[in-house]
Amino acid sequence: MSSQFSPETFLDMTIDAPLERREPLPVDDYTAVIGDVKARTWTSSKDPSKTGIAWDVPLTIDVPAELQSSLGLPATLQLKDSIMIDLTENGTIDTSKGKNGRLRMYREATNLNKPGDSFSARKLTGCVIKVKVTHELYQGNIMERPGSVASV
Repeated sequence: MSSQFSPETFLDMTIDAPLERREPLPVDDYTAVIGDVKARTWTSSKDPSKTGIAWDVPLTIDVPAELQSSLGLPATLQLKDSIMIDLTENGTIDTSKGKNGRLRMYREATNLNKPGDSFSARKLTGCVIKVKVTHELYQGNIMERPGSVASV
């Protein structure tokens, strides 16, 4: 049986329940699984001549049982991290010292940063890591953000 989904139908769909903000996940270290990493290009809104590549890293955070019950949170939460990629003049990933620090942290957390080993972003998919969830105040609302990452 096939379904004929039409996004246009959603324009006229009505709901009668309000949307409510959930409690934020407290600042702490959590276990997470990395989803499918996606690449995207970006352009600076302040300076359109500045462009680059970023990798978006979806994270499925395991919520401890005590927080599920005390804060009414689900068993898992989805967060997204972004890794801004430093490139060489030739358009390859810059592997010189001090470059791509965020990428280095992910590679070290997943044990994929050894000399001589080949690496691609897709190798991160499915890896289990520890993520420090932080809070950022944005327009008066607390937003959860992935902070540092480490091996489990």
